[in-house]
Amino acid sequence: MKKVSFIFFCFCLWSSVIAQEDVLLKILNTELKKEIKNQLRSPYFEGDTITVLQPFTIDSNKNLSILVKKNMPYQEGTWIVKQEVPLNAVKKIGKDINIILETGDNHVITTSYKQEDGSETAEKVMGNLFFLFLSNEKENEELGIAIQKAFLGAAISVIKEYWYD
Repeated sequence: MKKVSFIFFCFCLWSSVIAQEDVLLKILNTELKKEIKNQLRSPYFEGDTITVLQPFTIDSNKNLSILVKKNMPYQEGTWIVKQEVPLNAVKKIGKDINIILETGDNHVITTSYKQEDGSETAEKVMGNLFFLFLSNEKENEELGIAIQKAFLGAAISVIKEYWYD
């Protein structure tokens, strides 16, 4: 009977963690949709624009990823950018214009392809910053708290630090 109770407890715990990963994805993708909608609101906007090719996802290996097409006014061409990070490597969340997930050394893989004249040039960088492409909303520290709580619910301890618009 103890084995059955233990197995049931483990199943419930596992289901709860999976549900929190879904909560995290829902928060991130909802905010990403708002970002896309609002990125050109200001008539004085001169920043990067993105198009989502693949929204935030979590694969079977618990890697968070996103794929976007990015246009930058200060560089020619269009970039396709994919970011990946193991969820359990995320240690901090903060905002310095853009909302950022921070990890230890070299846990974030960013692969960029610059499209020029039909050719692609690939660049792969290992780093410790995972940019969420969320920067337009201001005074939104409650979003940082919600993301932190979703990580904590998925059994990943994340510290929310600085939050600068």
